[in-house]
Amino acid sequence: MGSLVDLVRAEMMLVYADLFRRKSVIAVYLAWPYMTTAFILMIGYAAGSPQAFAERVGVEAPLFMVVGSYLLFSTMAVVDDIMWRPIYDESSGTLPYIVSSPTKAAVHYISMPIPRFLFALVLGAAALLPLLIVYRGIEGVLLGAVVVLLSVASAIVFVPLATALGLGLYTLGGESWRAIGFLRPLLLMLMGVYYPRWLMSFPLYVVSSLLPPAHCVEVVQRVVTGLAEARAVTVSLSLALALAVVYGPGMLRASRAWELKKLREGVKT
Repeated sequence: MGSLVDLVRAEMMLVYADLFRRKSVIAVYLAWPYMTTAFILMIGYAAGSPQAFAERVGVEAPLFMVVGSYLLFSTMAVVDDIMWRPIYDESSGTLPYIVSSPTKAAVHYISMPIPRFLFALVLGAAALLPLLIVYRGIEGVLLGAVVVLLSVASAIVFVPLATALGLGLYTLGGESWRAIGFLRPLLLMLMGVYYPRWLMSFPLYVVSSLLPPAHCVEVVQRVVTGLAEARAVTVSLSLALALAVVYGPGMLRASRAWELKKLREGVKT
């Protein structure tokens, strides 16, 4: 437990020191959901009417897209660090120290997202609340709190699968960005942040059901569109948690296999 606390403290220093050193990055993070939404809406309004979207989905397009952009960003911030960290550590020269550390690789990857969860809470409050209040009034504050908390839950349940896939690919093929570059957008697309899962075709719905964060995203979308029923929310969150537990052993095996491979082969310095 002590090693986990030390790793979390070190990750916080790494993440927050970089953020406060480059304050312009914080401004970009705050504006990112709105910039992405503006781009999507420009394309969407050119292809169809906002009234048609609202009738089909059940909520105004700007509100739905901003929430989706925030969900994508908060999840991507965690998944990117997990999947790209071995390449980053190797290129920066820190990988030998990580591999030779007595701390298990799985503990290292569990600690990695925690500082970003906390940042996601602040980002969500600053980036989402203004628009939610405009659309929903005082009720938007409660809605914003639900969205932010569920976005953190989405990232948490994604950690076992992201670690298992990322380190599994590195174990099989080495530290190559190509496989991760293909896999990452596919996973994020299947989460359904911009297209509700209940509107997907059945094959896509089944495949997306294997991703734990997809169930959290669906709950957020149902809350935003007013389609949240207690039974549906409970089932979706239970599935997300159950899948995270199921992928847990895969994360442990993949991290151990990657660690043993590095210890056998050595690392570049």
